[in-house]
Amino acid sequence: MSDKIHEIIAAYLAGECVSEKEQQEVERWLQEHAEEKDMELLQGMFRSSRLMREKAVCRKEFVLEQMEKEVRRRQRNRRIGWYYSGVAVAAVLLGFVLMFWRSGIEAEDLGAPRDLQKMDVSKAYLKLNTGEVIELDKHQGMMIREDSIRIANADYTLRYSYDSVAPLEIKYDTLMIPRGSEYSVVLADGTRVFLNAGSEIYYPVVFSGDQREVGLKGEAYFEVAKDECRPFFVQAGDVRIRVLGTSFNVTSYPERERIETTLEQGRIQITNGKEQINVVPGEQVVYNKKNNRFEVKVVDTKLHTSWKDGYYKFDQMTLEEIMETLALWYDLNVFYANAEAKSLEFTGRLRRYDRVEGLFKKIEQTDLVEFELNGKNVVIRKK
Repeated sequence: MSDKIHEIIAAYLAGECVSEKEQQEVERWLQEHAEEKDMELLQGMFRSSRLMREKAVCRKEFVLEQMEKEVRRRQRNRRIGWYYSGVAVAAVLLGFVLMFWRSGIEAEDLGAPRDLQKMDVSKAYLKLNTGEVIELDKHQGMMIREDSIRIANADYTLRYSYDSVAPLEIKYDTLMIPRGSEYSVVLADGTRVFLNAGSEIYYPVVFSGDQREVGLKGEAYFEVAKDECRPFFVQAGDVRIRVLGTSFNVTSYPERERIETTLEQGRIQITNGKEQINVVPGEQVVYNKKNNRFEVKVVDTKLHTSWKDGYYKFDQMTLEEIMETLALWYDLNVFYANAEAKSLEFTGRLRRYDRVEGLFKKIEQTDLVEFELNGKNVVIRKK
């Protein structure tokens, strides 16, 4: 199955907006492969999902129940690992999607950060260059003055601006995001930075001179304002990233052995002081801190950037990698009752703003693992 068809079907069943052209493309693909094994099941899933949007809720629940039973029956009969046929690969992803529906999530809700305030994920701290620390969640809707600098704090975003004349002295602020939270900042040059849980960014309140530079610990997605006369630099641990105007994601947690940079648009250069890598859109550069080496690979960028859009996307990702991500977001301590559970692979989408108990139940429906949650501690057992 082509990646494009795979994405359209999964998006459609997840309730996302799919154009009429894309629907027709899937229908043509289904007809072309009508003789292949398991194709009847996939056709039924795609067309039944259309019925669910047209019929009453009771009809929707009935169709979903039948679809989920069939997918789970096939999952129980497979060996641990990954489906090998194209149609079956889709079934794993669709299995996760079915779990979303069975949890009562309406189509238009998927991925939308509608419950942001209720979940209290907006805790963040701004350390001014004076040393003063401000709890931003307690000052929503307020303007913070720092000499001639204006800092607007609204909608979980800081926005920097300055009076008609920019200050000559370079001063630095630090935005700190604890585990279990997120925040964003629009720098004085218009660059927007989305910060993930457990991260902090160090930046000048106003850029001066012939370059712009910030420092990052943790994970952030950058939308850099274009300025050909002043390149933008990100210092992330031992890695320095040179940017002209682009969108990319950087993951650089001090406790991890790797620094990952994923480019969506534009162009960047990455160096460790000895070697320089030119990166094009769709590529990810992984820097190994132990051997000081770079690895460049082509990736689905959404696997590494979807967090900023309200969901997590996984593709043959190990449970250990998934829990590494969820532990930061939900501020959890993760323990494994048996080491084999770490290597189990999953494909699917999880809503970022759901309660963690609900996400665990969805993963448990694969009949591969079970979770025991006690406060901030979670124990994972392979079944």
